[in-house]
Amino acid sequence: MKILKKAGGVLLVIIGIFFFVSALKMIFVDNPKTKAALKDAVYVDAADTIDPENDGKTVIVCGTFELTEPAHDDELGLDFDSIRISSSKQTMKLTKSSSKKKEAMTDDEKKYGVLEWNSSFSSMPVSGQGKIGNYTLSQDFIDDIMLTKTWEDYDKAALSSAGYTYVPDNTYTQKHFIEPSNQTTRSHKEYDVRYYYSAADFETGQTVTAIGIQDGQTLKSAPGITENLMKNKLDRDEAIKQGGTPGVGAQIFSVVSSLLLILGGFLLIIL
Repeated sequence: MKILKKAGGVLLVIIGIFFFVSALKMIFVDNPKTKAALKDAVYVDAADTIDPENDGKTVIVCGTFELTEPAHDDELGLDFDSIRISSSKQTMKLTKSSSKKKEAMTDDEKKYGVLEWNSSFSSMPVSGQGKIGNYTLSQDFIDDIMLTKTWEDYDKAALSSAGYTYVPDNTYTQKHFIEPSNQTTRSHKEYDVRYYYSAADFETGQTVTAIGIQDGQTLKSAPGITENLMKNKLDRDEAIKQGGTPGVGAQIFSVVSSLLLILGGFLLIIL
């Protein structure tokens, strides 16, 4: 037991040192580089002719978003009118550590456990393709777009064709679940599954502002940017404020968190 605690302590110290070094690199190397690039960023209208002189420069692009290819989930065979999505899967399991009150349990539940959805397992995000005005979005730019929406705009006919049904559950924060259709005709049992999707919240025809690096007619990812694609038409200062480097609070949090990991590891080793 002592050996396991020490091993766990050493692991925490190693992880803490890694995050501490990463935090210092972000504060003293990455952030200054990003701020310098943003200071010289060129503000352009995506509908205008692309200026070759901006190649290799950080540009702030304002224009109309267009989804040219929807994101596709190969596992479930579903298309989503979003440029980037990620699925999360829950499985029905028997648990004896349920929050359900004992007086509300059946005899079988007291003996074997209560059926509940376990914690979610998220898959790697998948992406479609898109444009902003005359700029095509590169894959690395798309990979940096934030997933801020729980998907609810399901095509019921497409779901049915793929063998799934939309089953919202208001007792969960995600709410918008889909399940295999054969589960919805009976009571839930152990090992049943359900899914929900996180998605980028941008639609064709929407006015957006993006921060990236111009490479011909392609908009590539700009390192160090906290939010590369934002809603509405933002002026230069507001775009930099919203999408620029992490704030002081986030920087302090990253340093403190890493130090707490290191301290916790040393305490496990010593005690």
